[in-house]
Amino acid sequence: MKKHTLLALALLWTAAAHADTFDFSNIQYWVGSGSNEAAFVINWNDGPTPDALVWGFKWSGGTPTVLDMIQAVDAADSRLSITPHPLYSTPPSYGIYSIYYDLTGLGGTPTIGTPGDLGGPENGHAPFAGDHYREGWYTGFWGELTGDGNPYAGGAWDGSYPTVQGVGFDSLTNHSWWALSFSTDLTNYTIPDPGFPTAVTAAPEPSAICLLAFGVLGLATRRRRQVV
Repeated sequence: MKKHTLLALALLWTAAAHADTFDFSNIQYWVGSGSNEAAFVINWNDGPTPDALVWGFKWSGGTPTVLDMIQAVDAADSRLSITPHPLYSTPPSYGIYSIYYDLTGLGGTPTIGTPGDLGGPENGHAPFAGDHYREGWYTGFWGELTGDGNPYAGGAWDGSYPTVQGVGFDSLTNHSWWALSFSTDLTNYTIPDPGFPTAVTAAPEPSAICLLAFGVLGLATRRRRQVV
């Protein structure tokens, strides 16, 4: 099977057409149900593209926190894995230590390092080159941002206190935007704005992937027979 065919089978995301704006209608992977909606963007700033990925979260009634949304998306998308700092894993005091995303579609489990304040070198990594993985407490950190309006349609990202107080404390509002962006600025502790997002799509079921692979393989076999 040709390399480009394998890559086509492995990629479980789709890039949204890059326009001047991006809004809730462009989000493809929704978690939850209800009349209220919030957007969740993650930007690893680590090289592999697409870098900024976006999911949507829906709910009705109550006032969920940003952490509620993060945990719901993490539980729904098997390609995403979010790990808290061992000492800050009980809401509302919840600190995100590492985030992994299976961008290549090859599966596997990341190697998670130990936070620096617990004596570790913070040297975890993804199972395959091309996947997204970042961890940090002392060598870098995951910063939280919220949108002042739609950051991709005239609004802006804001990570300042007290606008943002922590994912376990901040509450969602309808049509709000939230992001996690990895920073290595340990001097001024600035948080990079997420770039233009790519809409994540739901991963196909394993059976569907197998059927597609067999279909491609069968087509290639028929073509070889015709040539012979």
